[in-house]
Amino acid sequence: MRIRKSRVYLWILVSSVLVGTFATSCVNSNQTSTKISSSLQMEITLKKDQLAEPTPERLSQMQSMGMSTGNLGIQKIYIYLSQQLTAGQADELRALGVTVYPDSWIPPVGNHPAGFILADMPVGNLDALAAKDYIVMLDTAEKLLQPQSDLPKGS
Repeated sequence: MRIRKSRVYLWILVSSVLVGTFATSCVNSNQTSTKISSSLQMEITLKKDQLAEPTPERLSQMQSMGMSTGNLGIQKIYIYLSQQLTAGQADELRALGVTVYPDSWIPPVGNHPAGFILADMPVGNLDALAAKDYIVMLDTAEKLLQPQSDLPKGS
């Protein structure tokens, strides 16, 4: 009986520590993780895994998903903003290795409170980029689009 109580107390102690650690990490990373789309997070993870340990299967999976596999260290993204980047903000992004394409800026329209701009970023800088307070959201721009037609080939 005494052994069971000790195990229960030990389990409660370990559970409390784990839950506390998890909750703290969620609070610290929640602000940036909510800015990152799940598609972007998945693509970054696949690229990092492929860079660390290349496999033909993963590369094929990435290609079948429409991802660009030419330079795995770079990710094409949409940066959503409530207003166009200032010169200072553009400098901050450049310091992170982000290449912004200013001519691609689409301002907020109608019921959409954020505009967006196209950029390339190093795959390792996702969290640093998401931590910028002027960034509303980050999403992937990696999809290689194919024409959608119901006409048979050759028609």
